[in-house]
Amino acid sequence: MSDRDGDDDRLSLNFGEEQEESTLRSDDEQSEGDGADVVLSGRAASGSAVRRDGKDRVTAPVLTKYERARILGTRALQISMNAPVLVALEGETDPLIIAQKELREGVIPLIVRRVLPDNTYEDWRICELDIDFDRPADERYTNI
Repeated sequence: MSDRDGDDDRLSLNFGEEQEESTLRSDDEQSEGDGADVVLSGRAASGSAVRRDGKDRVTAPVLTKYERARILGTRALQISMNAPVLVALEGETDPLIIAQKELREGVIPLIVRRVLPDNTYEDWRICELDIDFDRPADERYTNI
């Protein structure tokens, strides 16, 4: 089984499940859909989680460093597998640098799903989250 589904250009994030829908959807439709572009933050409980409404959110609208790492890694993988780039390139060739540029401009088409201990979850679009770009990167892990 491959991560690509037929002629679909999207990378399936649901490992082990087949994605049957091949049409592109808007962000609002994706947030209520089957979760093809959802990046999980936390572990789901043994049963199926229940979705919280947008107005009933309890978590802070801040992107954590763990979610940031997962988002950048997922998007860099998609870019390395020839997914369309959503920003103007100025000579960049490294997928991680391109993913960081997309995150800075807020155009990454992924949704962060935060699973809570009470077996509910919240979906956050990247554009809804506050991202701290002033935090210095740890130079031990930067190869640039």
